Amino acid sequence: MIRDPNWEEYLIIPGTIFTIQTILFFVAWAIKDNSIVDIFWSMGMAVPNLVILIYNGNWHHRTIISLVLVWLWAVRLFAHIAVRHNGEDWRYQNFRKNWRALGGYFCEVFLSYTVVFLLQGFFMCIVGSSAFFVALFSSKHDDLFVLEFIGAAVLLFGLIFETIADMQLSYHIKNPENRGKIIKTGLWRYSRHPNYFGEVVVWWGVYLIACSIKWGWVTFYSALGITLLIRFVSGVPFLEKKYADRPDFIEYKKETNCFVPWIVRRVKVNVQENVSENKEFDEEKNTPLRDN
Repeated sequence: MIRDPNWEEYLIIPGTIFTIQTILFFVAWAIKDNSIVDIFWSMGMAVPNLVILIYNGNWHHRTIISLVLVWLWAVRLFAHIAVRHNGEDWRYQNFRKNWRALGGYFCEVFLSYTVVFLLQGFFMCIVGSSAFFVALFSSKHDDLFVLEFIGAAVLLFGLIFETIADMQLSYHIKNPENRGKIIKTGLWRYSRHPNYFGEVVVWWGVYLIACSIKWGWVTFYSALGITLLIRFVSGVPFLEKKYADRPDFIEYKKETNCFVPWIVRRVKVNVQENVSENKEFDEEKNTPLRDN
């Protein structure tokens, strides 16, 4: 059985996201820091989910399970990025400089709003679709279905995996002995981007919950979208390119899978992991990590 939402409910998702992103744009422009958009990435999917349920009153086991798990993911990621935030990220600084050189002040303003904030809002609509589908179409009269428990378990696995990877990275960065070194321990021994892998698994879990509803499978583009976005567009490629010329990272690539965790490949190591003493290092700029 599938619930039939009214037309106003469909407008809540883009309307809420558009409002959030527009407010963020004005704040970012005032403080000259477009990278705050990354801090609120997760909340841009959690907040509309809650607003939908407050509006339609569709509270029951499946919508509550989905909402709570999505909010657990969102709050953790929000806090993780917010705590690490220390001024505008280098990527957004480059965007500003290039856009201003392209067309001056107004070009910078226009592209900041459209390319950074509105485009991310569009991706929020896509990635959050499975969670939004549950809030909109899940019926109170449905019985518990095994697929939603499998989905919840997959989501929790991804969340725990992502959290552990981020914690291991934080400990690595804080240790002075690791200054200038690439992390190769813990989950990072089996994947060069385990935090991103966990992030993707979270949304496949949400998708499985949506699949417990009739026609929920059509939201496959939600999990597929975040997978392609992280693996081939905004996450992994940025970091792989950033460290591509480092000899220790080249060896790391030979030994360790890029994304999906796998057994370590044994190769002959013939480069030093430490760098010359006269070269200054910034832990957050010289260690593979989540840059979003």
